Amino acid sequence: MTRGELADRLAFGPARRRRRMRRLLRELDRMDARSLAPGRPGPRRRGGAGAWVVLAAAAAAAMVGYTAFGDGEPLGILGRDAPLGTPPDVATGVGSFAFAQEQPGRPGTSVTYSPCEPIRYVVNEAYAPAGGAGLLAEAIGEVSRATGLVFEAAGATDEMPFAAPSVLGNHGPVVIAWASPVEVPRLEGDIAGVGGSTAEQTPGALAHYVTGGVALDGPDLAAILQRPDGAAQARAIIMHELGHLVGLDHVDDPSELMSSENNGLQGFGPGDREGLAALGSGPCVP
Repeated sequence: MTRGELADRLAFGPARRRRRMRRLLRELDRMDARSLAPGRPGPRRRGGAGAWVVLAAAAAAAMVGYTAFGDGEPLGILGRDAPLGTPPDVATGVGSFAFAQEQPGRPGTSVTYSPCEPIRYVVNEAYAPAGGAGLLAEAIGEVSRATGLVFEAAGATDEMPFAAPSVLGNHGPVVIAWASPVEVPRLEGDIAGVGGSTAEQTPGALAHYVTGGVALDGPDLAAILQRPDGAAQARAIIMHELGHLVGLDHVDDPSELMSSENNGLQGFGPGDREGLAALGSGPCVP
């Protein structure tokens, strides 16, 4: 039986098949776990003075997998029916942005987090530099204002993001970790951070992000903080990775913060803001 046939049977099978849902879901879960590959490295470019380089761990389908729930009955936390926040009005068509994931069969329509639920997150401070907690809070605030999405702190953790492939029903909080290349090998070389999210899809409905992660190279950012404008640069790096978390991809436009190479930008550009506003305007998840 193919993965698609499993999804169809779960979504459209008669009521007498529902008692088989658990077994089929477990089989589908195992298939997804085998099909999800670890995130591929994104563009790696070195810039001039003050430049920094980042990696989108969830760019393209290497990390974000679509999994299906059965009978149109989503599992997990039920969504609210109204957005918790509102994205700001932004100028359109004056900058560049790209979505990390688009809805299957709907080019230009992004996968999003539900705006009717908070994005819960936990923080691993193992390699956090002095002042790192404040910079993270400021960066989260910038992304929240740009999207209208609400972030909810859910405590500390000793976990590292991307340590295991995403599997069906994993709706745990987003893991944000101050790490090093030892714990997160994708931080090796000139990579200052990685970020991305995992999506799930109910048959007949839109896909939506359910969890994700961000890893920040603590030692590298500690060195950046020694520069005269280090705090602003470090905050911009965190904002970039959170942009990946909520669904933005890299662009080839040096005037946008979501460019893979930053030559001194310290805030979101016009295209970044247009894309972030769109990502905060997704549908509520029923």
